[in-house]
Amino acid sequence: MLIYREILKILRLVCLFLLPIGIMLHEMNFTNGILYLAFFICALNFRSDRERWQRFDCKFLFLIICFCFGLIASNYYSIDTSVSMKWARRYCYWILPGLAVYGLWMKDKLGRQAFVNGLAVGGMILCLYAGYQEIILDMKRPGSLSTGPNSFSAIVALALSFVLLNNKNILVGLISWGVFLWGVVISQSRGSFLALTFVSVIYCFNDLTMKVKFTWKKIVGVILVTGVLVSGLSAINNDKNFDFGIWQRLSNTNKMGGDNERIYLWRSSLAMIKDFPIHGVGLRQFNSVYINGNYINPQAREPRLDSPHNIILHYMTEMGMVGTLPLIILFVYIIYWSIQNRRNPMAKAMLYAMVALSINNMVDYQFIVKQYYQLFWALLGGSIADVYLTKEKLTRD
Repeated sequence: MLIYREILKILRLVCLFLLPIGIMLHEMNFTNGILYLAFFICALNFRSDRERWQRFDCKFLFLIICFCFGLIASNYYSIDTSVSMKWARRYCYWILPGLAVYGLWMKDKLGRQAFVNGLAVGGMILCLYAGYQEIILDMKRPGSLSTGPNSFSAIVALALSFVLLNNKNILVGLISWGVFLWGVVISQSRGSFLALTFVSVIYCFNDLTMKVKFTWKKIVGVILVTGVLVSGLSAINNDKNFDFGIWQRLSNTNKMGGDNERIYLWRSSLAMIKDFPIHGVGLRQFNSVYINGNYINPQAREPRLDSPHNIILHYMTEMGMVGTLPLIILFVYIIYWSIQNRRNPMAKAMLYAMVALSINNMVDYQFIVKQYYQLFWALLGGSIADVYLTKEKLTRD
């Protein structure tokens, strides 16, 4: 029996390590295989873990059910019900990685470390492969192993706070941060860069100063390292083969030109919301209605757009108030819950991740991308489990 328990424990650790890697690298068959194994392990451990399932946070459970109900109900009135309902069902069962991580989580810190190390490895692979594409293959705005540059960089920005706050080795955390930053810079994603910058600044001023006693030598060292990093980024930015670096894209955000397309798009989206305020046009129907419904601005140069590039506008156009309101309430509660449990490193990391998610998705729509969406639920499932199990341990002790 003891050997059986040890084998199950090792398998739990392996799943917690490999699941985030599979999700981040967009390896669907690999991820599904780990999920099947994870739920098999959860079933074998159900008797011993029954209490954690019975005491799953009722408010979270209610809000998640409301979110799924909003997805299904809003798409019942879609322009093309067969397509939209298919996607609505997918968004519902893509929540499963969160439940798997919740069931796999362990009372000791080994589970947390396995999961966090998986996030670090997955993020590093994405960034290093993007570097290979940019340097060796001479690709502009490399997409790494994900669906595009905005996608992989957003995933990295979402995972960063968990890697930094839950890693015992500060040096490993800082190396991960450097690789993540490099990957986001070469992706040239403004939303991800701003999100990662926010997490980095808050971590340095609010968390790193509590772990490290800074001396003048260390401060000078940090300044020198930062100077070298900025010089390196500037060199990349001024490379002749790097025509539209991250700095140019950031500086052009408020200028007339290509970014004015975003203003046209948002105005068209507001007009669409006005005509379909309750249930929206249905998932994956935005572009069809945008073009065929004559919502596109005559001055807009890009007609093939799948989203308003703003998660709230995206949900409002495709699912109306029925689908959007439950999402907003869920997000607000996650932030509130994270603040209430901020002494727990997973909950604090979830708080930082929610702000990063909000920054990124105000100018993008990564929350509807499969791997980003699944990773979000996996992070939330781990955070809820860690808070619950930590409180349970303290109560019993």
